[in-house]
Amino acid sequence: MLSIPPVDLIEAAADPASRRRQFELLDAAFSEVGYVHVVGHRIPSSVFTELYAVTRRFFGLPAEEKSKVAQPTPEQVRGWSGAGSEGMAYSLGEETHADLKEKMDIGPVTGPTIGQPGAGPMAYPNLWPELPEFRTAWECYYQHMQRVGAELLALAAEGFGLSRQHFVPLFDAELSMLRALHFPPQPEPPLPHQFRAGIHTDYGAFTVVSAESTPGGLQVLEADGEWLEVNTTPATLVVLVGDLLAEWTGNHWPATLHRTANPPRSVAFENSRLAFAFYQHPNWDVEVAELSPFAGGAAHATDDALVSGKHLAEKYVRQTTFGTSDPTV
Repeated sequence: MLSIPPVDLIEAAADPASRRRQFELLDAAFSEVGYVHVVGHRIPSSVFTELYAVTRRFFGLPAEEKSKVAQPTPEQVRGWSGAGSEGMAYSLGEETHADLKEKMDIGPVTGPTIGQPGAGPMAYPNLWPELPEFRTAWECYYQHMQRVGAELLALAAEGFGLSRQHFVPLFDAELSMLRALHFPPQPEPPLPHQFRAGIHTDYGAFTVVSAESTPGGLQVLEADGEWLEVNTTPATLVVLVGDLLAEWTGNHWPATLHRTANPPRSVAFENSRLAFAFYQHPNWDVEVAELSPFAGGAAHATDDALVSGKHLAEKYVRQTTFGTSDPTV
């Protein structure tokens, strides 16, 4: 297994030589391993402490309280969904048992909403539980994630020989999302091939993960077909590649196939896990084609180009409706 040092965002801002070195680490990690740890993100430890504490309080509420902010419809990815409400592998067209998790989602904390120019039909309002400090902690962390994601996109663009600002207009009305994933204890053994989260790729550009280090965590599928355990802590971020970034790079950075494993049965009765994923999504109407370094010198959209919003909406509906792309089912 190839071991690659973390990417340090402070070093990436130090000088041109350091910045190039950090891009080389990023490039090697995504082209060879599928993920990278990120440090130097400048997120205070208090932000993680408050985020994890208030979110655990939310997931500890009775279901009838959490359901007050339940996800309204399959295509409106906002609010809470209970255990068994999704099958992530369906996003890849794979039939699967329901995932053993519950979740909470928000979208942009500022920006356009449905009906405003450039918003697209996925710009739904956020749903906030009546829990002291919840909204403040989540909005603070979301804004840090936007900053980290923008820094990673700028580093990637410059490393590929493009302007550091290349992605900025593609994300000025972004559809990014922050999701909390609560994986409860498993008093009963899972069904065959049932996981905390089934095998899938994420759908956008970068995915930025923060997670506890308890058993039953993130695994990435290596090129040789083996599942690699990814070490996680709340303050050391893990970054994955999504479908749209894979398309932009002509699959030079393939989308990261990953899942969340079940804990060993010896600890499954009492083991729970909390994780956060920031899904970095472009504007609704962005047509995603290979960047010029990967397209013979000229980036161009084609008739079958991926349109960001349509791709995201179809994927989210498939995982929520267990295989259909029709949000009314």
